[in-house]
Amino acid sequence: MSLLVEYVRQFGRFQRNARLYLISNALSGMTIGIIQVLYNLYLVSLGYKTDFVGLLLFMTTVGAGVAIFPAGLCIDRFGGKAILIWASVVIGVAGAGQFLFRQPLFLLLSGLIAGVAGAFILVVNAPFLTRNSSQEERSLLFSFNIVVTLATTVLGELLGGALPVWLRANAWLMGPLPGWLGVALVSQPEARAYQLSLLFAGIIAIPSFLPLFLLREESQARSATTSLVREQVPWRVRMEVVFQRWSEIDARALIVNPITVLVVVQMLVGFGAGLFIPYFNLYFVHYLGASPALFGSIDGGANALNAVLTLVAPLFVLRIGRVNTIVATRAGSIPILLVIGLVTFLPLLAPLYLLRQGLMDMGNGVFQAFSMETVSRKHRGVANSTYQAAFYIANGLATPLGGLLITRSGYAIVFLSAVVLYTCSVALLWGRFGRGVGERLVASVREHDVTEGEPHQHRPQAIVAES
Repeated sequence: MSLLVEYVRQFGRFQRNARLYLISNALSGMTIGIIQVLYNLYLVSLGYKTDFVGLLLFMTTVGAGVAIFPAGLCIDRFGGKAILIWASVVIGVAGAGQFLFRQPLFLLLSGLIAGVAGAFILVVNAPFLTRNSSQEERSLLFSFNIVVTLATTVLGELLGGALPVWLRANAWLMGPLPGWLGVALVSQPEARAYQLSLLFAGIIAIPSFLPLFLLREESQARSATTSLVREQVPWRVRMEVVFQRWSEIDARALIVNPITVLVVVQMLVGFGAGLFIPYFNLYFVHYLGASPALFGSIDGGANALNAVLTLVAPLFVLRIGRVNTIVATRAGSIPILLVIGLVTFLPLLAPLYLLRQGLMDMGNGVFQAFSMETVSRKHRGVANSTYQAAFYIANGLATPLGGLLITRSGYAIVFLSAVVLYTCSVALLWGRFGRGVGERLVASVREHDVTEGEPHQHRPQAIVAES
């Protein structure tokens, strides 16, 4: 209990922008939870199969892949406030299209647009939190951001599991519709119950916009100076410098470069996750026979455990270091995933599902902070775009493949393939950054940023340093 109280106190010590960003994420978390539980089930209730579900998820990832590098450049140049607001608006419009349109072309198009806007939200996260935190509190802030989102996502998943049951039991909601409303809403009772639940999820996300408007504009002095310098240098000269730098790159140094290694790690994890994670709700509901409400409770429990373990992760960092924490927790989830892929006994798989997700995601906040701290301050936006692109492009390629494999060969093959990919990612992360290498790298980058003029922020130490 004292640990939770200390975390609450730490929230008040975060910078104003960081606090507002956390509040916005918390307010949108219920929407995320409802959509995670119901959207694939809604598509299947419309008559689509897992191969189309995979194609739709692939289109969303294509949109994210197209926009992810421009998003990183925009964040480095313009800051986070305007990007967060406008990207959230576009996601809201595209989301409404995904819930109201039922034709394949419109579903795919709205998914593509949602992916483009989602790329900006995704890429802005790590650089925004890094800019609005001190070195001492950064690991805690990243973990805290995950926890507050997970906490409300749990509520959304529980609500998402129960809403369709309640809506379908109300005859006046399931009855004949007036002509103007029948165009938008589905006629089948099961599909309409899912659709109304998803529309409700969109409505309750509206309050999350308010904290974004209250954000303070980030200082753009560095960006303005950089832009002025770029404008004064002729385009041909800039290109010559780029080609010269590429010609001087040592291939071996590029392979062992921290960014390259982290990109490969993200690709392996993204491809493995894309094979099975988008289909977990279908696996439990249509294959194992669980009800949507039961799966909502299971998934909510998994996120609740994830939130608790994420709070504990900074304490592990204190004792065994960043890289050891990430490697140990992710490695611990792999045998559990193997059991999930080989066993089909629901009473056993339900708790294993909780434990697998909790262990795999426990160190995500630590990993995000570590991936930012291995890069100099001025390149963090582009670096994060690269990390996210690696994950989501691999994820997007794997998702339709996973849908096809499930349709033709069942679920076991996608789980086993993910086990192999996750094992390779953990081995690579440990091989490059283990044995204290990662900690020394972070210290080196921090020293470089100080010499380059990054201000050192003297703020109250976070709980990870006090405990």
